[in-house]
Amino acid sequence: MKSVLGRFLPLRREEVRVLVAGMPKSGTTAIAKLLGEAIAKPVCSDPFFQLDQKIGSSYRETLFKGDVSLSYLWRNHRRVFEGAVVKDPNFPLFLEELIALFPEARKVFIVRDPRDNIISILNRLKIDGRQEWSEGLEASLSGAWKLLLTGRTPTMPGDDHLERMAWRWRRSAEEYLKFKDSVQLIRYEDFNKDKQHQICELARACGFLELSDISSKVDVQFQPKGKKFDDWSEFFGQDNLDRIDAIVSPLLGDFGYE
Repeated sequence: MKSVLGRFLPLRREEVRVLVAGMPKSGTTAIAKLLGEAIAKPVCSDPFFQLDQKIGSSYRETLFKGDVSLSYLWRNHRRVFEGAVVKDPNFPLFLEELIALFPEARKVFIVRDPRDNIISILNRLKIDGRQEWSEGLEASLSGAWKLLLTGRTPTMPGDDHLERMAWRWRRSAEEYLKFKDSVQLIRYEDFNKDKQHQICELARACGFLELSDISSKVDVQFQPKGKKFDDWSEFFGQDNLDRIDAIVSPLLGDFGYE
């Protein structure tokens, strides 16, 4: 692990003010960046992806196995995690450790209806909702997207990419529910209806009262915009939709997605 872990350094706990967690393509990038604009603080976006570029992805296996802690990784790559607002799609699976590491920081969980969330991921990757899993599909993927759809680091159950993504949503949501008294929830759908209001309310809840005007920035497209599908069964096919629903349905009511 010497290539992954450098000199042991203390955490700058006071510098981390807000931690943003959520599934990929659930709005975490837009919310974190708009929050940073509103409070005039630097934002660290996707430190795990930055580590992939810097040292390769080998650290992920040791991290998700529990051989290396997030704290240890953070201490040894402080510049990668540097920011008052830090967001990463892997954070939902580390909420307990984040709460212990940064007890004074505000923790925020972004949730999106899982059917729309999976559609957005597939749109981003230009994958049809009815496409079956295959060696060719796996070969076309790379980086963190490949890990997500193959259900590796972190390991997710499921017979194909749709089930694995559904399980990733469910596991993320389950972690939030464990610690919901310590984590603020934002639904992507509510954010999308009134972005400025939601960001201002979040900033105030995080203890920031003097806010910058973000009205000119709320409609900036921070990530490629995908095509919207109102009919899930049309996008996935009914059998695929039923398989997704079977995995996520126990938690839908907790977020108003019945």
